[in-house]
Amino acid sequence: MNELELKSVWKTYDQKLNRLLEINYQQLKTLQSERAGSIIRSFMKGHVVVMLLGIAWVIFLGFLVFNIRGNIYFTISAGLIILFNVFAVIAYLQHLAILGSIDIAESIIKTQQKLARVNTSYINVGRILLLQTPFYCTWWYSQELITNASPLFWVIQVAIVAALTAFAIYLFIKLSPHSSTDHWAKRTDKFFGAEKLQKAITFLNKIEEFKKENDS
Repeated sequence: MNELELKSVWKTYDQKLNRLLEINYQQLKTLQSERAGSIIRSFMKGHVVVMLLGIAWVIFLGFLVFNIRGNIYFTISAGLIILFNVFAVIAYLQHLAILGSIDIAESIIKTQQKLARVNTSYINVGRILLLQTPFYCTWWYSQELITNASPLFWVIQVAIVAALTAFAIYLFIKLSPHSSTDHWAKRTDKFFGAEKLQKAITFLNKIEEFKKENDS
């Protein structure tokens, strides 16, 4: 076998190998894209359910505020809770709009960017909602209670509200999408239910990793 024949054999082999790698890449892309798409659709369904529950909760609280508007303590506490939940509902609508605009076949990188954006926003919304916790301890106050409650009651009440406030702030700080430790990063995803989006991102990452390995 002379040099030209040898080069021809190697060229043919390289072409076959490249075709095989391309087929493997397309198969991997199709499989991982289907998995990611399934997870995204499942996440969106859950998002819709939670958003509808949030809307129902806001309407219910609004009804109570309207009918018990003579109690300023309830009005302020419930009003602030309503604001927190309206913020969450609006954010969830934005998440659904972003996820609905995803086309994995068009661009994997853009899909990854959108998923990462929704994931970060979703976790931050959950962190902010934690800060409403103390107001659930104050909305049942009344003028009669303020006037007649014993000092012991207020000591206990202040301790409970302070503890819940401190705990909510602690979780707000620790459960960050940019947590510096792997331990808290995993807890954050699990606590807010963001694991689905992380799985979708992981599936798409495998496609990019395979492509880079074969391009290098």
